[in-house]
Amino acid sequence: MQNARRTAICLTLLFLIAPMMPLASASNPESELKIEPEQPTFDHIEESIKSIDAPPLKSLEFLTPKSTSTSGRAACPSPSTLQSDGGSSGDAGGDANSSRSLGTNPNSGTTGVQGCVDATDTDDWYTVTTTAGKDVDVELVVPSGADFDLYLVDSSGYEYDYDWSEYNDPLEKVSTTGTSFSGVASTFYINVRAYSGDGQYTLRTWTNNTPPRPDLVITSVIEPATAQAGDTVSVEYVVENIYNTTSDPFEVQFILSTDQSYDQFDTLLSESQSEAALAENTSRTTVASVTLPSSLSDGSYYWIVWADGYNNLTEYNDTNNNLASDQAMLVGDSCQDYNPNGENDAGLGADAPNNESAASTPLGTNVTATYTGCIDGREGSDVFAFDVPVNHIIEAQLTMDQSVFFTLRLTTSNDDTVDYVGTQGFVTTKTDDYDGVEDTYFLNISRSGTAVNWTLDVWTNYSAPSANLIVSDVSAPTTGVAGSNLVIDVVVNNTGSLLAPASTMSAWLSVDGALSLDWDLPLGNTSGPSIDANQSDVVQFSGTIPANAQGGNYSVVVMVDSEELIDERNELDNEGMAEDELLVDQKATACPAQDDGGSGGDAGGDENTAYLLGEDISMTITGCVDENGDTDDWYEVVVSPGLNLTVTLVNSPDQDADVYLRDSAGEWFERGYLAGSNDETISTADDATYAGAGGTYFISVEAYLSLGVYSLVIETEGVDPNSFNCGQQNDLGIGQDAPAGNGINLGQNPSVGGEGCFSGADDIDIYAFSMNENENFDLIFDADTSLPFTVTIQDAGGNLVASADNTSYGMVFQTLGTAYEGQTKDYTVIIDAAGASGLYNLSINTVGAAPADVAVSSLVCPSDHTSGEEVQISWELVSLRGPANGATITLHLDLLDESGSEVDRMVTTSAIVSTQGNLTFGADSEFYSTPDETTTGNYTCRLTIDVNDDLDEGDETNNVHIGDVFFIQNEEELWANDVDRDGFNTTDSGDGIVDDCPTTFGESTIDRNGCADIDEDGVSNLNDLWALDPTQALDTDGDSFGDNPLGTDGDQCPDVPGVAGGEGGDGCPAAVVDADGDGVVDADDDCPDTPDGATVGADGCEIDDSVDDSDNDGNDGDADTGDDNITTPVDGTDDDSGDGTADNSDDASDLNDVQSDSEIFGMSPLIVYAVVGLIVAGLLSVLLLRGRGGQADASAFAAQEKAYGAAPALAAHDPTITAEQLAYEQQLVASGYPADYARSYADQHFRPWLKN
Repeated sequence: MQNARRTAICLTLLFLIAPMMPLASASNPESELKIEPEQPTFDHIEESIKSIDAPPLKSLEFLTPKSTSTSGRAACPSPSTLQSDGGSSGDAGGDANSSRSLGTNPNSGTTGVQGCVDATDTDDWYTVTTTAGKDVDVELVVPSGADFDLYLVDSSGYEYDYDWSEYNDPLEKVSTTGTSFSGVASTFYINVRAYSGDGQYTLRTWTNNTPPRPDLVITSVIEPATAQAGDTVSVEYVVENIYNTTSDPFEVQFILSTDQSYDQFDTLLSESQSEAALAENTSRTTVASVTLPSSLSDGSYYWIVWADGYNNLTEYNDTNNNLASDQAMLVGDSCQDYNPNGENDAGLGADAPNNESAASTPLGTNVTATYTGCIDGREGSDVFAFDVPVNHIIEAQLTMDQSVFFTLRLTTSNDDTVDYVGTQGFVTTKTDDYDGVEDTYFLNISRSGTAVNWTLDVWTNYSAPSANLIVSDVSAPTTGVAGSNLVIDVVVNNTGSLLAPASTMSAWLSVDGALSLDWDLPLGNTSGPSIDANQSDVVQFSGTIPANAQGGNYSVVVMVDSEELIDERNELDNEGMAEDELLVDQKATACPAQDDGGSGGDAGGDENTAYLLGEDISMTITGCVDENGDTDDWYEVVVSPGLNLTVTLVNSPDQDADVYLRDSAGEWFERGYLAGSNDETISTADDATYAGAGGTYFISVEAYLSLGVYSLVIETEGVDPNSFNCGQQNDLGIGQDAPAGNGINLGQNPSVGGEGCFSGADDIDIYAFSMNENENFDLIFDADTSLPFTVTIQDAGGNLVASADNTSYGMVFQTLGTAYEGQTKDYTVIIDAAGASGLYNLSINTVGAAPADVAVSSLVCPSDHTSGEEVQISWELVSLRGPANGATITLHLDLLDESGSEVDRMVTTSAIVSTQGNLTFGADSEFYSTPDETTTGNYTCRLTIDVNDDLDEGDETNNVHIGDVFFIQNEEELWANDVDRDGFNTTDSGDGIVDDCPTTFGESTIDRNGCADIDEDGVSNLNDLWALDPTQALDTDGDSFGDNPLGTDGDQCPDVPGVAGGEGGDGCPAAVVDADGDGVVDADDDCPDTPDGATVGADGCEIDDSVDDSDNDGNDGDADTGDDNITTPVDGTDDDSGDGTADNSDDASDLNDVQSDSEIFGMSPLIVYAVVGLIVAGLLSVLLLRGRGGQADASAFAAQEKAYGAAPALAAHDPTITAEQLAYEQQLVASGYPADYARSYADQHFRPWLKN
């Protein structure tokens, strides 16, 4: 019985799971942004990130960068004609035009089709066509070590318009569900892309009917105006279901964003709002109470409300579920908090207007005044208008009472920006375009954070006449020689309103077009003439190219009034630059004989080979790098504590080298590469960690796009002398200094300690040692906390194990209780003086092996089941620490009830501890038969290890593990009201359905409930005229053609008797044909050609008038079969007994003579029922097996009769065998099956309990 139940359950689960298997699709999402490999760009971003076109987010999961990999399987066959993508010869194309078709409504299932992509063949495209009402699910099986991506696209190929999967290797999934392809006849494409790695993939497809789906959208969000961190606020939103079915219940999530779009920098609130199911085309308004995080920073935040933010529902569209509020909520102090009686911006008695149109009334004309007010992120802007007369300018100074970010913008009446500042600053119309121009000007103060009080000083002044010199054109040669003269023509304009007196003109050669008076090469000075207002003049400048100019292209920069002696309207527009560059000598093709930094050769390329420049230095050095060879020059500089190091890199022409400032480990912390080819300056003073810290620093010059000479200006300010000296070194008593490099080897499992010392150039001590298996150590370091010493422990691979500085001296590291416990490893201890001098103490002590400790790594209890079933329990153990030396431990597995009481000992077994160091062992499983009498309820299993304390452990508290809860259903209780266990109750349980065959397993539902139905068409075998044919069951008109017109021998006229090939089809009445018109249809006419007018008989033949037919019945007197006077006995009235009385009158007396109350014809009722059942079955078989087409099937009927006659006798009658089963067995025997096979096959359906 248990086996039968298990089989039934498995089959049921299989039927439930099978339709759903193709519905698997991509969730995760999983927005997914990729970081591409580093590529140089024209914008000089060496470590650039590929521009990201962010897809619409399908859920709130964070999109993290993917790391590239070159690992994977072998590259694809080359040439591509050797490939067989999608099961056809050749490579699948890389776009819509060359894609490979997978057909219409493809269903490749788990077998799928294979293809290959690699670094050369990066994309395979496949075409899919669907009919209406269909959805397609796609899975991509990615080879190990590779990273392939899967996209659902249209012909444009944009990856994020429909569905995509990038982060779920090795199984990526996409689906048309939730896209515009869902349920509509369409053609789309599947794009398989190799992000990294190579190899063969498997592409699986399933096509399913499109189910109705909801589509949730947020259509309105009303945010609270202000709040404080930790407040509980009310947020009102409207959610709508705009598609074609009711949704399941769902959650609504809330995000606080500084803009109106969600990204990784926004705040996702932990609270959510539960929403009930929402019917199609309905909406619901909800006011949610949400508590803000107590740690929320003050500022302005938009509310983004997201329905089903974690994508738990399957929707028509997953990308339209969120909406941001129109206005921001202010967290922190507001202007209302500052002004509880109301704002009074600029004396207006209220908050100032927040846009130009609302501020149309000027505060005055020709105004010079001071205004005060308040602004916060909720207000956004305070805008004021001022009328400025002709020949006047307006100037404004904005001051905040806090150091915050704001903007002050000065605009015209046409909204043209005149001036703009982003910090406390000054704006004015005193420029070329707006100086003296009459207009209404607007001052717009903008702020996005908490409230701040402002003071605005406004001046409207007469615009005094002044000169304004600009360089409008520079003409210079395009070639030159270092040390030679250079002549430049310069056009100077005076755009002011006053004569400009004579002034000095200067020129320089710049490597980047931006004038730097400190580093650019001067060409000289000349005197320029005076120039009247609105006049121009040409000045011929003569200068000299410096002899030390490096070969290459320079920009020629000219400045008029370079000594700034003229009071001009604008002092910032005096420079001009020649349009064409000047090539001095020739561009460098290789570095000259190198003398980097005065080293006499090439400076090293890393921290180990860097050239030491000295301690606390200030100097200028030169060097050369080449992007195609010598790409890096490294220099080492020692800086005393309290001092800062500043370095400026000056590039040669056409060069773009970069400078990095690095710590003592060679890791950069300051760089100037964003300056392009401009001069780059870096300093320890700009870094919070290294400002004034002193120590050893590395300066690296790297050739990004460079081949040529550079200059480094190195400055160290101040000196901090230190007179401490170690004298004769004897670190840890070894008789010498512990050197840098490989250090001193202390041997295996050391226990050493002592004093070490730093002074002068000695600033690194290194010690090395090894630990054997199971051995452990402690390391203690101590020094005066005023010294910046650091101690670092590394393994042989250079990986950091532990470290300490002067804030954490003492016990630096203990291997016990760490991942290094008992490991065979080599260690290096590095003590760094960080430029200081002094003493330290170091102790390394070996402490032996850790105690053993075993625990349960995993325990899988049985799933829900029925009492009496055999179930499986599996487990795995783990040796957490210490050697166990192959100890054998005993395990007990117990069944616990809901109260935790032990119900049964399920398993007793043992395991050998074969591992250590947090490695698993003892993976095993056992089968257990739940006792039949087990009561219904929740249970769990408990695994206890080392129950006999065979192993001496450091922790005995982790030897018991209790698994997950599972449910046991008592079998007898389960089937108490279903004797035959076919799912139909023996008595009515309230649904009105009762088993019509309560003791016989069956699944019929149409004519009777719960009776045997071998062909599973819903009609029980007893009433099923086609018991073995699921397409037919009943014959209403009794013409041997089944009522189902589409089934076997289907009746095309099921309500009227008919014949084969009848008028209208099988089962319809035969067509009436009388060819000779004698009144007898051709089917009954023995003389079909009777002459017209002849008198015929019933057989259609002409009647001979000479024959005697005295009774006028159409028959002669000798063979008068139509004579009504002949009496023929009728069944039930004949007198077989010869007593003159009809036999039916003898029935009762005959039966009384030969039968008792318990017998019929001397046989028991069961035998009689069996005989009757056999007769009925035989008749049914004749009907079933007899041909439906007349003589054509006569031979088949005869064969059936012969089979029945030759059928062997069935086994002796069993009381549990029903008449229906006997009839079914007789049919099988008649069809040629052996009697024992017929009995066995029938038992599966009528007596399923025998299978157990």
